[in-house]
Amino acid sequence: MRIVLRIAGIFAILTAGCQLPSGQPAPAGERDHSYRALGNYCWDEIARMKKMPFRITKTIRLNGASVTAPVQDSAGLEALFRPLMDADISRPSLADAYFIDTIPNHFTGDTTFIHRTRGRQTWPAQLIVEIDSTRRIKNVQASSHTKNPVYEYRQEIAYTRDRELRISSFQKIIFMKAENMETAAFFRPLTQEQP
Repeated sequence: MRIVLRIAGIFAILTAGCQLPSGQPAPAGERDHSYRALGNYCWDEIARMKKMPFRITKTIRLNGASVTAPVQDSAGLEALFRPLMDADISRPSLADAYFIDTIPNHFTGDTTFIHRTRGRQTWPAQLIVEIDSTRRIKNVQASSHTKNPVYEYRQEIAYTRDRELRISSFQKIIFMKAENMETAAFFRPLTQEQP
């Protein structure tokens, strides 16, 4: 009986501090809003695009064949922004994983931050973020590559606020045909005259 109580006590202590992560972002007041926290930035962009009327068109090209479709729901927006959310470098484990160069533009007040990996296997290998004078992100470019004798993978992401998001991926597995995929999403704010 004592063993059962001890096991139950240990189990209760271990599970008391555990909380399953939710798929939704933390409340706005608790989030990191710096340029390094791209995941939080993307959640803010999704919320802004849901509030403001945007026409979003997505074109996917896979090995030459293309399909174009509108993005009409928040799940489609989240799927579009997911690769950019994954390029979030604000995690504590990545604190020393990058060389950082800062290039200020004294005429416009914009600043460009260039993060390059220190040679470790990190995602992204390079991240370039341009922010404006009001500390909002204007452009983001992320790139990564992995290559070994069996597998090769390259991905490039380019995002321009209120204009477009481009994701280009190349994958080659030994003895298989290479796959080349490009996703381009164009954002157009709607005016009151447009349907």
